[in-house]
Amino acid sequence: MSRSIRRRDGLGVLGLAGLCFGGMVTGSAYAQMDFSWSGFVRSESAVKTNDTEDPYNQRGNLYNGVTVTRTSPLMTDTATRDGVPARNYINLQLFRGELDSTWKINNSFSMQAKLRGVFDPGVYDSFDPQSVNSQVESTSAGNPGNLYGRPNYFKYGVDGSNYPQPLEWAGRNYQIYFPALFADYSQGPLDVRLGMQQIAWGQAIFFRVLDVVDGLDYRRHSALDFASEEYSDKRVPAPALRINYQITDKWLADAFLQKFQPTVYPNPNTPYNVIASQFTIHDQYKADDKRVDYGIRFKGELGDIGLQAIAVHRFNPDGVFRWTESGVNRDLALAPGTGSLMAQTPLEVDPTGVWSADEWFTYAGMARLNGVTALNSVVNDFKAAQTLGAVPIGGDPNSKAAYTGAQEELNEFFQLSGSGLRGHLAREYFQQDDFGGGASYVISSTPGSLLDQLIINLEASYTPNRTFTNPSLSDSYIRKRELNTALVMEKYQRFFQEFPATYLVFQWMHKSESDLFGRYLGGMGGSEGTAAPGYGGGWNAMVFAFQQPLPNLIWRFDFAALYDTKGGLLVQPAVRWKPNGKVTVEAFYNYLNGRLANSNDNIVGTVEYAGEFSLRVGYQF
Repeated sequence: MSRSIRRRDGLGVLGLAGLCFGGMVTGSAYAQMDFSWSGFVRSESAVKTNDTEDPYNQRGNLYNGVTVTRTSPLMTDTATRDGVPARNYINLQLFRGELDSTWKINNSFSMQAKLRGVFDPGVYDSFDPQSVNSQVESTSAGNPGNLYGRPNYFKYGVDGSNYPQPLEWAGRNYQIYFPALFADYSQGPLDVRLGMQQIAWGQAIFFRVLDVVDGLDYRRHSALDFASEEYSDKRVPAPALRINYQITDKWLADAFLQKFQPTVYPNPNTPYNVIASQFTIHDQYKADDKRVDYGIRFKGELGDIGLQAIAVHRFNPDGVFRWTESGVNRDLALAPGTGSLMAQTPLEVDPTGVWSADEWFTYAGMARLNGVTALNSVVNDFKAAQTLGAVPIGGDPNSKAAYTGAQEELNEFFQLSGSGLRGHLAREYFQQDDFGGGASYVISSTPGSLLDQLIINLEASYTPNRTFTNPSLSDSYIRKRELNTALVMEKYQRFFQEFPATYLVFQWMHKSESDLFGRYLGGMGGSEGTAAPGYGGGWNAMVFAFQQPLPNLIWRFDFAALYDTKGGLLVQPAVRWKPNGKVTVEAFYNYLNGRLANSNDNIVGTVEYAGEFSLRVGYQF
């Protein structure tokens, strides 16, 4: 097993690293060489604690089997969306394995590799495109059509690229990749790391303020994993050169040059998908897959205060979305001969699309978009839509008159389609600069008191040129300055002599223009009955968590709670049992409530359907 890993290390990224550092290794004493490896296998299950399906999927669509009245200038009729609601009892079943190896060549040079494999047997009541006579899989323009048939749990679909993630092999039910595969050289104050790696910055836990280097991979249990692991399984690895230099005993410089890799969202019709499956995404990452991000961080101490500062030039890995031509030549059922014009619009006739204005506005609100201005963008940005008779809605887009006019026009085209209309969106990426800093201070007080040894961290970042998705989905993206701040207070407190110290943490985060997932606040608050009004004043959330081991260290209790001040609550109690060094059992419950206010104003409303009990059973070797 270890030999096969070393043979892989001799190829690709680490082969290059070996050539770069070959001169440094020559002449090293064989006695210093050492090879070690470890790993684990684990089963991960998440059992539903409610009867709600993922509403962003075809089988969980809120309008499946619901009869809706559609009124338009053409007629008044009723429509019942095809699709039988799913009946799932579990949200997740994964089997995971990991191998972790380190090859120390001498005191200065080493190589590290971490290989992960994930398998999802797909034991879900999932979508079958043939059940609704969908033609999306075989006819959609470009590569993405392959993801809109039977669920594909792991493949990342990019237009024109079969392997957008370096050193990753993924298919319908499996994912194999290297979170780490790098060479490390240390000499005195200098440390150089070259190869596939993840880079985590900042002190804030869960809230990413200075942690701006890597995107996130949501394909494995979305963001609903064990909270204490804090993105350790989520950061997208990328080929990078990272250089650390210890300037003085108290000051460190940390610089990186890294291949740009995007955030990866769950695929359509998979258990944690959050992009409505009535829309086909054309990911344009191929145009940027040769781009690089770079930045530097300084970290040190000034008296009793810890300080850090960053400057990063990067492509925002979250991307932005806009309408794009579908390229699908298929007639409106009641308007023969319109297929070539439809191909020049962002709409495609297919039963897996949107069927009514009610559904359109409901899902626009869930996606943090404006249903009226999104219609206007289809009309204004695509001349073929005007040729088909579409007209923009005038006046205040948030007025009742505009909403009613949009409803009637939308219903007319849904009636003409004979089934439904799929939307086609392009995902693009833009450069931005991130500047930030942080300060930390440890309070000294009466020994044993709550204030003694309390660590206070304050982090802030400023982006002068961030690009956001326009709630209209037009290609006139929103460009604004954004300020992110986080306050973190943490400490270990011993409440009882018989018990180990309890780890406590409290956090508050403020973002001026977007929420935790990077969604522009101007698109918030829409619903079936209104276009999105948005809100100002920024996004705010608080987190409280603790971790309490029991005296024998075999048991540990965890608790984490996040409150979005716009009316969302996530609570995660957890227990960990480790009877020996090889077996670990972890159980946690995700309570999600996004309806303390408007669910389309807060982050919890997006994943509220996923209330669940999770169990992880692992064996280490």
